[in-house]
Amino acid sequence: DNPNSMVIETKKPYILPEVRTVYKTFGEPPHDHIRSWLGVPLIVQDKIIGLLAIDSVKENHFTDYDVNIATTFANQVSIALENARIFKETQDQALTDPLTGIYNRRGLFQIGEFEFLRARRINRPFSVMIFDIDHFKRVNDQYGHATGDQTLRGLAERCRKSSRAVDLLSRYGGEEFVILLPETNINSAKLVAERLRLSIMENPITTDSGPLRITISIGIAEANHTDTLKTLIERADEALYNAKHAGRNCVKVKK
Repeated sequence: DNPNSMVIETKKPYILPEVRTVYKTFGEPPHDHIRSWLGVPLIVQDKIIGLLAIDSVKENHFTDYDVNIATTFANQVSIALENARIFKETQDQALTDPLTGIYNRRGLFQIGEFEFLRARRINRPFSVMIFDIDHFKRVNDQYGHATGDQTLRGLAERCRKSSRAVDLLSRYGGEEFVILLPETNINSAKLVAERLRLSIMENPITTDSGPLRITISIGIAEANHTDTLKTLIERADEALYNAKHAGRNCVKVKK
């Protein structure tokens, strides 16, 4: 029971020369200063995405001329909003892995660089964890790539649920994942890694081929004064290499 609904339902401009004669709410605070009202729809491809509402303290203030000006402006606003939405969607797609919905490698470095430099600037600990699924090729060979994809999605979701809001999770490539851990020293990072490793090992991932039990190998490293984000990830990757050669399903640290 308001003029906004009229604009949205009709997809047409709506003028109220004397608002109180139509809507009693305009006689009550905080709207009681309004005497006349003009609403114009924001339309993109014949779909309402909002409305432009203009009010006046004077009765009979708006004319057809005002409607034409407001409609022209509303059309420009609609285009600007749609372009902004498309741009954001494109940006999200460029930074996000389409399979798992988490950051891809580009997103990891673009967003992670900011957090890494912030930690460096205020002299706070910053660690990185890199891990992959042990013998993932066997999963694809035995159950097919569809089940392999479900496994990757399940692992990403498990990691997302167990991560803090400040952590940055990404699919680094293939079955390899990276988690950036701000405000985390190497000892805390090792505890986080062990907890994640045990969780993955003890709780099968749900797939169309049935519950699938997997294990992961993890490498971790803490940033030093000479590291860049790239070299920090490379050092953690060396630790992951060591974990693989130590028999897999374990955590190794690169100091």
